[in-house]
Amino acid sequence: MADAGLAAQLWSLLDELAENDPQSYRRLLLQQRAEAERFFSPPEPQLCLRARTAGAVGGPLFINICSWKRVPAPKAPTEPTPVSAGPLEEVSGEGELTLDQLLQTMEAEDCRSAPVLLKDESVTQPKAHLIEEITSTEMPEELSTPLYNIITIKDANSKPFKIELKVELPKVSSVSECDLRISKDDVIIEVPEKYKLQLDLPEFVDEETATAVFNTGKRVLFITLPVAKPDP
Repeated sequence: MADAGLAAQLWSLLDELAENDPQSYRRLLLQQRAEAERFFSPPEPQLCLRARTAGAVGGPLFINICSWKRVPAPKAPTEPTPVSAGPLEEVSGEGELTLDQLLQTMEAEDCRSAPVLLKDESVTQPKAHLIEEITSTEMPEELSTPLYNIITIKDANSKPFKIELKVELPKVSSVSECDLRISKDDVIIEVPEKYKLQLDLPEFVDEETATAVFNTGKRVLFITLPVAKPDP
């Protein structure tokens, strides 16, 4: 119950930040997204060493070396470099791993039991899979397009200076559910399993100064997009 109360308090603070300081809220979302992409990125292969163990009479020994952003780099040259090694396995023929299989296994096992062999032929690109396997027979629910209203505000000289967009999201109870992306010529709003809206803008806008406010009572998202100034 304490964890649920703390989570509710956190969402309330985020909603308050989104309404009172949209710019800071947007920077926070971008920062959290970048951190999540860094943390969940898969290991990256760097090189494969081919050697033989002392006194071995069998085939060669392959050592696959990968880097991973989740492993922090040493803070000083004198500090040791953290290394995670998997158990030594003996395989032959088709039992050897391709580069694609190597990365999938490292992600699945969280690098606690790293695969060991890489096929000599794996320097060529593996064939793409034409059919993707899924574990559920249920079809994903189609996202609906929310109702919206967009208007262009003009100044005294009849030149557009800002665009106002109002999007109705009756199934959304918190701004934390929304994923908002703004570029100079379009707006994309996604709410997982509920809504998706991709809208081309009538004018180029300055996405860095755009603001968004979500009214939790009316469940409406208000977006203000200043029109970009023409190049001199």
